[in-house]
Amino acid sequence: MKNWFSKIFPIILIMAIVSCEKDEQRLVVIPGAAPVLSASTATPALKLEDASKEAVKFTWTAADFNYPAGVTYTLQLAKKGTDFKESVDFNAGPALSKTYTVADLNTALLRLGIGAGSLGQLDVRVKAAVNANVATLVSGTTSVSATPYLVIIQYPSLYVPGGYQGWSPDKAPKLASVKDNKIYEGYVNFGDASEFKFTDAPNWNNGIFGDQGDGTTKKIASPGNNFKVPSAGYYLLKADLNDKSWDAIKTSWGLIGSGTPGGWGSDTDMVFNAATGTWSLTVNLTADEIKFRANDDWAINFGDTKADGFLEYGGDNIKVPAAGNYTVTLNLSIGGNYSYTLKKN
Repeated sequence: MKNWFSKIFPIILIMAIVSCEKDEQRLVVIPGAAPVLSASTATPALKLEDASKEAVKFTWTAADFNYPAGVTYTLQLAKKGTDFKESVDFNAGPALSKTYTVADLNTALLRLGIGAGSLGQLDVRVKAAVNANVATLVSGTTSVSATPYLVIIQYPSLYVPGGYQGWSPDKAPKLASVKDNKIYEGYVNFGDASEFKFTDAPNWNNGIFGDQGDGTTKKIASPGNNFKVPSAGYYLLKADLNDKSWDAIKTSWGLIGSGTPGGWGSDTDMVFNAATGTWSLTVNLTADEIKFRANDDWAINFGDTKADGFLEYGGDNIKVPAAGNYTVTLNLSIGGNYSYTLKKN
């Protein structure tokens, strides 16, 4: 009896293993169909005044995993041609659509490093997932193009009324205190050797600041005498209400970097437009790097650390996306919101 069982047992064991393997094969999930993505528009218009309005609505069909499943969808936006290596993702849960307001889409474009005023081309797709053990289904790619606008932050300010603009605080340029620490700065264009004051509101009611002496002592008094600059020009103004000091540095601006005709060795000068309050230049650039600097020197220079179209002192080099002829614009007229655009011609 034992001899018979010892002969038949291996056969029974093999049959059991084969049976288990077949059972495991029947548990393999073969996905049916990926979601199909569409957009309400391929060219949404982005304007600050429309910030709360709908910019674009993405919709997609339900993914089919060939069995009832709880599916989670993720919508991904990325710069065109980057294969979604860096993307802005939105977890839609089980929903089959996502609506972006103008403000939301504008923020997404800026986060992806598309500068304000520059046309941004996006690849968009949706991913459908069940769990880590089931392969994710991915839709085809939809293209969307839009131009983001600057999001201006209103910082605590000092107004700069003076003879150069009719002594009107309500129409005067402003200096900003980005850290709200009573230290202010901003850029002002004086059409002549002008006198001016600071006010803490767009009127002459109170909070009036001037110079302690003849207008050039660089010490602040209230109300004090008129501040003075020695000649016409575009000045960086600084005011510290903590230690009661002020300063005025005359500047002219240029473009420098490996992407410019002069390389890192010399600036390509920009031209100031008094009507727009901006510096600009039309120039041939290579697909390299650039920065802005004042007075052919590195003491005052700007780069773009976040690649969002806003400038920071001593910030990262700005990458030129492709070789070509560009109109480059530098805008320092809005206190604390220094920006630039690269427009390919």
